[in-house]
Amino acid sequence: MNYISAAVYVLLALSMAIGIKIASRSQFNRDSLSMDAMTCLKGVMALFVVLHHLSQKKLFQETGTISVFEYIGFLFVGIFFFTSGYGLYKSFMTKPNYLKGFLKRRVLPILISYYVMIAIYAAYYIINGNDFSAAQWAFKLSGLVLINSQAWFVPVIILMYLAFYFVFKSENRSKFWFPILLAITLLQGLIFCVMNHFAWYLGNEPGWWLKAGAFNNIPWWGGFCQLPFEGEWWVNSTIGFVFGIALAKHEESFMDWLSKKFPLKFIGTLVALILVTVVGLFCLWNIGYWTEFDGTGSLGFKNKLICYLVQCVQVVVTDIFVVVLMRKVYVHNRLYSFFGKRTLEMYLMQEIALFGWLFLIEKDGAPIVHANNWNVVVYFAAVLATVIASAAIYNLINKTLTKGLKK
Repeated sequence: MNYISAAVYVLLALSMAIGIKIASRSQFNRDSLSMDAMTCLKGVMALFVVLHHLSQKKLFQETGTISVFEYIGFLFVGIFFFTSGYGLYKSFMTKPNYLKGFLKRRVLPILISYYVMIAIYAAYYIINGNDFSAAQWAFKLSGLVLINSQAWFVPVIILMYLAFYFVFKSENRSKFWFPILLAITLLQGLIFCVMNHFAWYLGNEPGWWLKAGAFNNIPWWGGFCQLPFEGEWWVNSTIGFVFGIALAKHEESFMDWLSKKFPLKFIGTLVALILVTVVGLFCLWNIGYWTEFDGTGSLGFKNKLICYLVQCVQVVVTDIFVVVLMRKVYVHNRLYSFFGKRTLEMYLMQEIALFGWLFLIEKDGAPIVHANNWNVVVYFAAVLATVIASAAIYNLINKTLTKGLKK
């Protein structure tokens, strides 16, 4: 472990220790799933997602900096989906006529923030002298194709919100909410397994993409991850949304069950978490999602499906472990509450920060190595400061534009 990683881990521990809520030996945190607790949880996950994307940069990988975050970003997003599903169902059950005006109050504000983000990124790319074609601009500005690769979360969460609305709007459909929402979630995974990471169907022969210059003569939308659902990150965490609804629906009985012989159940969930993590990493490294480039010319539908299903299990087990853990201890302070109230904004502003400061650690795609890796520290600090500042400004813009919609 290098000194940067050690410092980050210590600072994280200290920041989460401030105001932490720890139940006594014979007691539980009765408010572990309250709005305040969930907001702080989302704040922690928002920061972890930024650290995940930092850990994927070449120089961070070469120096092993915060490498613990490299392969588990989807689990943090799975917790976002869990809190969304949980919150929606709790509101549905406790607020009269909650679904009346649901599209205006819950979906429209997200949609507005999405197009605000598109405008911000469009300005960023214009300033940086992008080379988008007219067709690319048209699709990116429409939101049908991502101008910000991290923004896939928005169309997916809107899809899940609409599915929730469709299912629970009807008393007959709501009786079958679990199979319907589960089917919608798994269908997304199957779509990815078929679409892969690029438009493989554009070539005239199997494995055409392995040849030198193969991508030079195809439309721009045929390249890597240009279209919706091209990429496992679109699909491998949404199962958390379904689990969140399930927990909210059966919360009382689950908590009663959990309170009995709690230490045994905590150890059981911890062991399960370790096991699924080991299996998940094995699948990721030995079976893999990017099978198109294993040299065989095969698309690897089966490989992708195996990895996807295993990671779905990882998300659910991780969410369960977090719920169990928070019964005894959870983060509760102003810093993470601040982050938690600006989760979407922090998520969507990352890419500008990550690429805007990239010149500090990369040149022409190659990592820049300096003595003591001082540029890693500078890049790290610059990205975090930019994400936090831009998220705060973006949040104010969103609040101004959506004022009155959430009433």
